[in-house]
Amino acid sequence: MKTCVFAGTFDPVTIGHTEVIERCLKLFDKVNIVIADNPDKTPFFSTEDRIKFLSATYKNCPKVEISVCSGLLVDYMKKNGLTVNVRGIRNAEDYKYENVMTCFNSEMYEDLITVYIPTPLSISHVSSSSIRKIIAIGADFSAYVPKTAYPLMVESINKRK
Repeated sequence: MKTCVFAGTFDPVTIGHTEVIERCLKLFDKVNIVIADNPDKTPFFSTEDRIKFLSATYKNCPKVEISVCSGLLVDYMKKNGLTVNVRGIRNAEDYKYENVMTCFNSEMYEDLITVYIPTPLSISHVSSSSIRKIIAIGADFSAYVPKTAYPLMVESINKRK
């Protein structure tokens, strides 16, 4: 059985993320969605909320597993015997960043295979950071996140008020 890892902060999960995950589900027997800590980012939503959003989105999908990683992704992958790392690519900037990371990750874990999956041009502008900006101004962000996760996100946002 071939499993891939699709890691990110998912703060929040977007339709761009779900597009990549749906493509992974067509290619792999199992998709391990890993909520990873990024020391360069301060999350808007708690880890528990992000787990809840992803769980609601994939509750009827036995091929999806949701995990959390607080260290290096390559260490997590080595520890769990995982070798395929999927990265979503929206644009040239993403490719440049991901390619550098792929080089470092491959040096740290030589069995690692990185697969780039481009998102459709129609949603290439969607990012978690842009959704957080929309949330901050109080505008409707429902078109950019999974429909099953949206009410949970609104509930989480309302608890902060």
